[in-house]
Amino acid sequence: MHFILFLTFEGVSFGIYGPYVENPESDSRVVYYQLVNTWDDVDLFDDDITDINDACDALLSYGDLEYFDAAKCAKLEKWIEERLHKPLFPRYKEMLEVLKDYCHRAVELNTGVMIDL
Repeated sequence: MHFILFLTFEGVSFGIYGPYVENPESDSRVVYYQLVNTWDDVDLFDDDITDINDACDALLSYGDLEYFDAAKCAKLEKWIEERLHKPLFPRYKEMLEVLKDYCHRAVELNTGVMIDL
C-alpha cells in the first residue's frame, strides 16, 4: 500500500491500471511513499473514499490501484486542501500532506500519481 509520483513517463510501461515501474522503491523515475502501518493507515481513508471519488471522477477502492493523471491530481489536490482544514488524526494529516505534494508535483510535471490502498 503506497503512493507513487511519476516524475517522467520516459521508458515507463503502461498497463491496465496505468503507468508502472518494476521496482518503485528504487526507480529514479518515481517517488515512492510506503504506507507504514498498512491497514491502520488505509483505514484512515475509510470515511473519505467516496468523497475523493466524487471530487476526482475516480474509482479508488481498497485492494486496487487507481491512477490519477494530472487533471485528476489537480482535483485531488484541491480536495485535500479543503480536507486539511477539518479535524484529522495526525497520521492521516501526514499522509494527506504527502499526497497533496505528490499531486502538486504531478500537475507541474504533467504526469500522475498511483494510489494503492
